[in-house]
Amino acid sequence: MLLRMKTLFLLGLCLSLMACGFHLRGQGPNSQLLFKTVQVTGTGAAAQELRKALVLQPGVQLVEKNGEAIINITQEGSDKQILSVNSQGQVIQYRVFYRVHFTATAHGQPLLDDTTISMMRTLQWDENVLLSNENEEGKLITEMQRDSSQQIIRRVNAAAKLMPAMSKVASSSSAAASQ
Repeated sequence: MLLRMKTLFLLGLCLSLMACGFHLRGQGPNSQLLFKTVQVTGTGAAAQELRKALVLQPGVQLVEKNGEAIINITQEGSDKQILSVNSQGQVIQYRVFYRVHFTATAHGQPLLDDTTISMMRTLQWDENVLLSNENEEGKLITEMQRDSSQQIIRRVNAAAKLMPAMSKVASSSSAAASQ
């Protein structure tokens, strides 16, 4: 009897999660890119991660020229700051920063002007294991590059959803002005 109640409770919980429209980030219907062909310009690691993320998008083809949407990675960089030190003056924590600057156009129209994505993570530092610390820092930066590529896709998608509404407003205001 108790096992049956637990099973029913878990089944009800699962059904309520499905009914509310819960999706993991990047898995729902709104995460699908609105463009069929996308061109990515830029040579850095952020551009490479963005290309990898776009290849995984269903129905999106990555092209070298003349894409419906063009995403240009203009600049990227990482930096770190000392966050805390111990009583001997040795660094025990760094804050690692990562920034990506990009622009996006759709059908020749500017979609996103110079946009910046900034991320930061905390890195624990131990002077006794320097090689491990450097490896961990590299992994953090790679993770931030992947996260930034997903954020770029979401921002381009959100701006593209607003674009038809903006063009309708512009056309209606120009039609009203000509009358």
